[in-house]
Parts: sequence; C-alpha cells; structure tokens
Amino acid sequence: MVEHPGNLSVATVGRDEEWSEILGFADSDAKHSTLAIMWGRRRIGKSFLLGQLAEGRGLYYEAIRGTASEALNDLGRVVGEAIGAPGPLNLPDWDAAINTLMRLGEDKPFVVVLDEFPYLLEESPELESIIQRAFNPKGKLRAETRCRMVLCSSAISVMSKLLAGTAPLRGRAGLDLRMSPFDYRDALGLYATDDLLLATHVYSIIGGVAAYARDMVDDDLPKGRKDLDRWVAHRVLAPSAPLPREVEVLLSGDPTTAQARKPNLYHAVLAATALGNRTPARINDYVKISGPRLDPILTTLVDAQFIERLVDPTKSNRPMYFPGDSIIRFHYAIIRPNQQRLRTRAAASTFWSGVDATFRSRVVGPTFEGMARHWATQYATVPALAEPGTQIGSTTVSVDGGCYEVDLVAALDDGDSPGERTITALGEAKSGEEITFSHLNKLERLRDAFGDRASDATLLLFGTKFAKNLLSGTKDRSDVELVDLERLYKGG
Repeated sequence: MVEHPGNLSVATVGRDEEWSEILGFADSDAKHSTLAIMWGRRRIGKSFLLGQLAEGRGLYYEAIRGTASEALNDLGRVVGEAIGAPGPLNLPDWDAAINTLMRLGEDKPFVVVLDEFPYLLEESPELESIIQRAFNPKGKLRAETRCRMVLCSSAISVMSKLLAGTAPLRGRAGLDLRMSPFDYRDALGLYATDDLLLATHVYSIIGGVAAYARDMVDDDLPKGRKDLDRWVAHRVLAPSAPLPREVEVLLSGDPTTAQARKPNLYHAVLAATALGNRTPARINDYVKISGPRLDPILTTLVDAQFIERLVDPTKSNRPMYFPGDSIIRFHYAIIRPNQQRLRTRAAASTFWSGVDATFRSRVVGPTFEGMARHWATQYATVPALAEPGTQIGSTTVSVDGGCYEVDLVAALDDGDSPGERTITALGEAKSGEEITFSHLNKLERLRDAFGDRASDATLLLFGTKFAKNLLSGTKDRSDVELVDLERLYKGG
C-alpha cells in the first residue's frame, strides 16, 4: 500500500502503478526542473491523483475556460494562496507566469500541476513554445530550479499530440503517463461483487470508469442479479440521473469533437459502431456518406478514443471499428434510439423490462467478445497466444457462400503480408447461451476455411455456461480451450 502526504491511501482507488510513476517523478533527485504529461479520458481519477500529489509538495491548478487574462488572474490567485502571499500574484503574461512557477522550485523540488491544460492553449497557443523554451536542456531557468511541472487533461486528441512529431514539447518531458479506465478484471473491485455474471453485465454498461461506479450513481450499485433491473432503471436510464447525458458531455469535452462542423455525423458514426457495423463499408451504408467524408470522422473519433480501431492480423488494410467504451455502446444501442420513451423514472423502468434481448445481443454480447480478446492479449497462458510476435484481433472468413465474423484470431508476424501469416488461434465468445458442440463444430469449419496456415490453430470457446458433454468430450483435446467466467476473470 502506498502512502502520500496526509496519510491518505492511494491504493483505495486502484491506481498504485500510476501513483508510483507520478510520485517517482515528483520526488526525483534531479537537480533541474522536469516536465511530465498525464492524460486519459474523463472520470478515471487523474485529477484526484494529481491533487493528492500536489498536497504538501506544491500547487494544483485546474484551468478555467476563458480569456488569457482571466486564466492568468485565476492562476495568480492560486499561486498566491499556495505560497502564503498576502494576495494574488500579478502574472501579466504567460512568459512571466511560467517563469514564476518554475522559480517556486529554487530552494527545493516544487510540484506544479496545470490540469485541463488545453483550456489554456485555446486562448494562448504560444504557451507550448514558452514551456518548450523554459525546459530547454541548456536553459538557465531549467538548470537553476527544481520545478516538477505536470500538464494534464482529458482532451486525448490534444494531449496525445503534445509530444508527437514536430510538436514544441517533443523531447522535453521525462514522463508521458497515459491513464486508462480499469479493465474488466480491475473493475471487479469497483463493483463490490463476487458474482462474475453480474459484474460482466455491469461492465457492459459502465465499463471500468471509477466515477460511473461511485459519484455518478451516488455509490449505488446492484446488490445482486435481481437488483440489476432496479439499478439500471434508476441510475442509468432515469432522466434525473447523470449517465444518460454522459456521452454528450464526453463529446463536448474534447476540442476536436466539440468543434465539429457537423456533430450529427459523429453521432451517426458512433451509433453505427455501437449497433455492430464494424467495417468502413458497413458504417458507410449506415451513415449514408461517402468514404472520403467518413475517413476524417473515423480518424478523429479514434484519436479521441471514442472508437477503437482493431487491425485484422490476417488481412491487409481490413480494420474493424468498435465503441471505445462501454458507456458509448450502451448509449447508442439503448438510450439514444429510445430517448422519447425515457422521460420519467417510471417510463425508464417499464422500458427496461422490455429490452432484455436487445441489451444482451447489442451490448453484453459485443462487450464479452472484447473481454475475450483482452484476456487473450493480457492474461492468457495458452501457448498459441503467447508466441513472441503474436497479433490478436478479429476477422471474417467465407464458408459455403456465407461470410462469418470470427470474434478472436491470433496470427504470427511471420509472413511477407498479413494474408500469409500463420494463424495460431481462433475463438468464439458467447455470453448468453450454452456453449455446445455446435459452436466447436463451427470453429472447426472456420479453421478449415483458412487452409494450411490455420491447420494447427487452437480453438477457444468463451462462455458463461458449457454443455456437460462438451466439457467431457474436449478434456483430452490439446487443440481446444474452454474459457468460462472463472478463467476469464481469474485464470490464464
């Protein structure tokens, strides 16, 4: 367990690794000023960690969205309070502000957190270059002070480019810390349940975002499977709850999507992926716009992590697109198409009781597939998935005149092109039905369809319930792996 000033435990929020990284940066023995970048989506605890980091070590400033003079006045007030000055400091421009902040570390290391950093850049784009100059390795200001400056934001599309290419700050930061929502295993600790099926359903709705399991549901989580309906109707669908509007907040919080000329197209593309349209062609058919118009929208949504781009490791230039977060999938599959029906809490309860099939097929099913791929990438000890250079994704294959999606495919990077790679594993994930020999037989047919390059592929079946004859009939087969919830959450 890690402790920080004030004896408050960071371990309680499940961010020991990130805390260790940022604490090591702040307490570095470096005799000069250092710079860190910290970024990740909203509601996952970045500001909490940085607020605790600055306590007793320096100052934490959450930027306001306004003019440059407003921001400088506001920062001057915060600096004055932090150093015990009789009043706000006068910061006439950003040159003076950065100089003042760094000189706070003249006598000892001093943490300066600038949260919501892109708000400052909106009115003062020169700020990047000013910080670049301040942290010049040969600069006098950097050499004579020990400021520990952290730039932080949830505007992923902006923050991810601060250190890229020819950006002014490239080469200046000693720490580039990206925080992500908890994966399904870590999220289990948020939900306070041992019921793995219930946890899977909750993860399908709110994912691994701490605030969605705490503040934004008033610390109210389903106490069991029978309580799930009550919780969804009251905490996720009711018009008085914050979660129905969360996706709109996320889109408005990222500058690239907030400033989009035609936001309706971004919503339509997100809806397309949430409803199972995973290829550019199918997204085009849903949105009804041309490929050249779709490409920049997809790029923007991928850069902002609203959409995940998954490369097919067995085919060239065949990406698939998925919602980047559970709340996005749930919003566009369940909430958005039914907004008119969700005007009261009573209406939400009645509505939810009638959409179980839709929830399981359009929300839980695709989420479970993603969990299977994540397990294969992060936790599996299966030899077919552990070979160096193994790439994991999903694919499609034609069998008997039909085109089938394969939930999981693993391929070695051993061919001149993706179409020549050796396929080491194929997988199918089904959360809402009993897994039987029919599922295994289907995987065997798909393996045959790939030909010689998949002849030794391991077949993985992921499910919540398995037929007894399948369990007994495959226990001696070295080419078949059955992954139930216990193994998915706790095994390899």
